[in-house]
Amino acid sequence: MTIPEIDFPSSDSDFIKDPYPLMKDLREMSPIVLDKTTDLQLVTRFDGVKNIQTSKNFSSSPPNDLEGSESSIIDPKEYEYFWKTEEFSLLNLEGQLHGDLRNLVAKAFSNRQVQELRPFMENKSSSLLEGLKGEEFDLLKDYAQPYSISVIGKLLGVPEDMYERFLDWSNKIVKMYDLKVSDEDSTDAENAAKEFYEYTLSLIDQKVNTPGDDMITRLANVTENDQKLTKDQIICTVILLLNAGHEATVNTIGNSIVTLANNNIDTLNLDKKYNIKNIIEELIRFDSPLQFFQRWVLDDDYVGGVELKKHSKVAILLGSANRDADSFAEPDQINFKRSNLSHTSFGGGVHFCLGAHLARLELEVSFNNLFSNSILLKSQPERTGAFGIRGYKEIEVKI
Repeated sequence: MTIPEIDFPSSDSDFIKDPYPLMKDLREMSPIVLDKTTDLQLVTRFDGVKNIQTSKNFSSSPPNDLEGSESSIIDPKEYEYFWKTEEFSLLNLEGQLHGDLRNLVAKAFSNRQVQELRPFMENKSSSLLEGLKGEEFDLLKDYAQPYSISVIGKLLGVPEDMYERFLDWSNKIVKMYDLKVSDEDSTDAENAAKEFYEYTLSLIDQKVNTPGDDMITRLANVTENDQKLTKDQIICTVILLLNAGHEATVNTIGNSIVTLANNNIDTLNLDKKYNIKNIIEELIRFDSPLQFFQRWVLDDDYVGGVELKKHSKVAILLGSANRDADSFAEPDQINFKRSNLSHTSFGGGVHFCLGAHLARLELEVSFNNLFSNSILLKSQPERTGAFGIRGYKEIEVKI
């Protein structure tokens, strides 16, 4: 089967505003389409995305036997510090190194340690909302961002006076994860990565000398089979937790409240009418905060009957997969009683999101407090302009 070629409009404002009608057309066209601009094979359907997420024949890092200038997604010479914060990211590793690193991080990031943050989350969420009642405010800037960055800061053991810096660094660095990145954004991301790297390196030294009850201290001391994390591995883990744990949570909160408003679903006591866990999974499925991941094909393979050549690259379209009618009945409708909650947004296989338990708890606490109110959307918000990290610039609301 020949792969249809398209010009994927990842920078088009109308597409970013609502990408789902076009992605429906792409699913109906073919399980895989080729984007002529990026030379990426875009996987459109749920079964194909799930297959790639769980198969060992698709790698997040370049194959060992790949030669030439395309052997690395990031040029370490051009983006030295961005590479330093990505080199040992669990998202980019495979095989033994990935398994060893993931085991160490998981040991320092248990569900018990996350659950211990619940009282802090509840107090932070409640106090932020209490000060905003009766006022018009930006749901992102005034609530979701300070809530989420406080939780991540508390988890990591970052001083409160550094929360704003961490927020700024994260906002700049995540722009490097889109399909197309401007020169200005890549320069800003590199500078932010440099500042983040140097600060976190000094913070690790502080935690080694003066241990605390926090994630960075645990990462610096955790051992497994006589193995320990290096400082660079800790830094890469911290930036992953910051970007994945903060950005995804903020955008899920924002996307969800706008989705509910645009579907005329009253937020008041919504968590009393439906299971809160179902609400969370359905809202993530409906408008995923992360729209794609890239993978290398290690050996010739087939997805949906379409041949994928060894050493080619694919992008799995998570948002498209989550709206696939072959897997979700009436996928363009909100259904909090849906039996299939197996969306693709938390990944799968060895790359299933290590922080899913933290994200779900953050969202549960946040939604329980938000849903104590009717939330009125004051105007239709504008998207950030990014396709990969899906969110809004600001969301003006009143509760």
